[in-house]
Amino acid sequence: MRNLIETLCQQLETGEDLVVATILSSSGSAPRTAGTKMIICANGDIFGTIGGGLVEARAQKIAPEVYANRQSQRYVFDMTGDLAATMDMICGGEVEVLLEHIPANPENLGLFQAWRKALHSGRECLLVTPLKRTDGQKSLQRCLLQTDTISDAPGALSPEEAEALWLQSKNLRYPRIISLPGGNFYIEPCYVPATLYLFGAGHVCRPTAELANMVGFNTVVLDDRAEFASRERFPKANEIHVVPSYDDCMLDLPINRYSYLVIVSRGHRHDQDLLRQALRTDAGYIGMIGSRSKRDKIYRNLMAEGVSQQALDQVYSPIGLAIKAETPEEIAVSIVGELIQARANNQEKHD
Repeated sequence: MRNLIETLCQQLETGEDLVVATILSSSGSAPRTAGTKMIICANGDIFGTIGGGLVEARAQKIAPEVYANRQSQRYVFDMTGDLAATMDMICGGEVEVLLEHIPANPENLGLFQAWRKALHSGRECLLVTPLKRTDGQKSLQRCLLQTDTISDAPGALSPEEAEALWLQSKNLRYPRIISLPGGNFYIEPCYVPATLYLFGAGHVCRPTAELANMVGFNTVVLDDRAEFASRERFPKANEIHVVPSYDDCMLDLPINRYSYLVIVSRGHRHDQDLLRQALRTDAGYIGMIGSRSKRDKIYRNLMAEGVSQQALDQVYSPIGLAIKAETPEEIAVSIVGELIQARANNQEKHD
């Protein structure tokens, strides 16, 4: 999403109007989820994808009409029968797509630049797109809703609407349509992303970092060996740090409830030291690789230092879902599966 919003801002900065296709909702075996976007330029160039196949082709075919009449439109694509067959779908489904005409004016550029800034900073906000007014008022403009703008009712939202949208979207991770007495609104959240800290850049860390990146975690890899913690080994990691040692390596990390700590270092001593540090943080998840016997030995050592059993009970160890994983890649699947589960549970806890 960040890369697409960056591209959208760059295109608007050139003074070129755009059409943006956004999936509002999907059902069945639709290829992409709500919130997926694609930019369609006036010359036919596209950035991003809403799943490929005929749905994307039809959106591109309709785009010139949206450019011509300068009106945003909603379309429902029924992916059953022949259409489902052409997209290799088993069950079919429906996809509702919003095709928006976005003029390259200062208001739109400023709004998307503000959204881009929020996405990069992790500041919580909502992009609100009015779909339909049911109270007879003039249709509103898209607006960015943030904590300090709720009372100001941006985009001519009433204070009551702004407050209701903010409350109903608390901790929302994926877009949704919210219906209020005055109309329907499409809400796209900018949430604080989950950050995965991987301590130890060995053979299990590599596939774990790649899979975690694919499912939306910001990945940060740390190791005390430069030959392991390298961009060549972790091309998609958000950050890579070579630390002098694991001693106190978490002190300067911005670890909070959105942080997930995975301890996969190369030795028993390092794991114990890292776990000791991790238990002093507010991380939303702490996991440590290793056998039960290794775990129990580390736990006994830490309890002898004064660490409580209650604190240790919060640790996921042995790490990963119990799927009888053996290879590094299989272990990575089990770890990331557990991370997805923990992330969902943490979200429910704070709803």
